[in-house]
Amino acid sequence: MSGLAHYFEAEGIPTVLISLIREHTMRMKSPRGLAVPFELGRPFGAPNEPDFQRRVLKEALKLLERTDGPILEDFPDTPPGPPADMEGWSCPVNLAPPPADLSDLEQFLADLKTEIGLLQPWYAESVKSAGGRKLNGQFDMAPDAIAEFLVSALGDELPECPVADLPLPRAFKLSTDELKYFYFQAALARPGTITDVQLGDWFFGDTLAGKLFFQLKAHFADHELDALKGFSAMQLIPYHQHHRITR
Repeated sequence: MSGLAHYFEAEGIPTVLISLIREHTMRMKSPRGLAVPFELGRPFGAPNEPDFQRRVLKEALKLLERTDGPILEDFPDTPPGPPADMEGWSCPVNLAPPPADLSDLEQFLADLKTEIGLLQPWYAESVKSAGGRKLNGQFDMAPDAIAEFLVSALGDELPECPVADLPLPRAFKLSTDELKYFYFQAALARPGTITDVQLGDWFFGDTLAGKLFFQLKAHFADHELDALKGFSAMQLIPYHQHHRITR
């Protein structure tokens, strides 16, 4: 969309973007952009919140008054959570707090597999309750195997790609998505109301799998392969979880 904006502007048509990935809009130097801290697919924030969504839209349209681009402004607020009278949500199982030191990869993998095992019954219950529908299932690897593959990537050498003829960076993207959605599916077995941002807070803040994602981001940040650097920068951690990144 940033590229299209430049074409429209060249024909004299003013444009403004709502940016869910700030880095993309910044690099493309879009004429006008409003960066929002929401989940992908929700450029106006939480559903069923028309007043809040109207505020986002007005903030974006205000940028059309400016001609000093490229402009990239940040929307300051997070979307509202569920109403106070709704039942709260809690993790289906009591997971042990992730340890601060994750340098022992063998122990890290063992602990991660234990965490996955604790969530397996809840995952099965969630799939059953959803009539067999799954959030994951796009990558043909079991969660334990994905854990082994991803933790091995933190070593000195890159692991073998687990799927023949699939580029390794693509395998990292698909496997991290698969593992994340396994956790999300398990979490949704618990009765109660949870927003997508709260689900992200749980995964990235309270689980070993979430810590693994941050470890992978740091590990590949300066990798010699540009595809892995791009994977680290753009595809692992959603914008609304960047506050957890340690510098």
